[in-house]
Amino acid sequence: MDYFRIRQDREYNHTPVITNLGDIVRRRLDVSIKNSSRIRDVNVAMARRCDKIDFPDILDEQLFLVSESVKTVFQMYEPGMIFKEVCILNNQTEEYARYFMPLFQEILCISDKSIITPDRSQVKRMVIKPPSDMISIFKAEPLITDVVIIRLDVAESLLRRKIRKFTLERIGVDL
Repeated sequence: MDYFRIRQDREYNHTPVITNLGDIVRRRLDVSIKNSSRIRDVNVAMARRCDKIDFPDILDEQLFLVSESVKTVFQMYEPGMIFKEVCILNNQTEEYARYFMPLFQEILCISDKSIITPDRSQVKRMVIKPPSDMISIFKAEPLITDVVIIRLDVAESLLRRKIRKFTLERIGVDL
């Protein structure tokens, strides 16, 4: 089975920068299933004042957030996945976008063949040992950054629905 890292498309230069992140979660590491009760179901995020903001289907700079169309696909493959809503507002232009913060299963799947910085904040080359229970969407542990991995069938489903504002990076598999 093939796996991909799903990420924000870096061609969008004007993505929102959330100024009240601490009102949503204290730390990025707090975004987890075990802490789901500490995160409100609906959150309002204020974007840094800016004339133009791009709203791609995936944001992963401050939090991992997905658009409603990506959420729909994720739910088809992982029906029990928990999502918290985040509405991002730009008061300067009165624009807003609805996003959803998925709370992923965290899987210890990093192979020794991966190249990761010593502080576990950056992945230079990703190789995983595929999960045995055939989970289709998950977060690789134990990394400080969000490395969200999807199976090939999920990637194909996103592309069939013409959801294009994200990037996919093939991940090596250590069998």
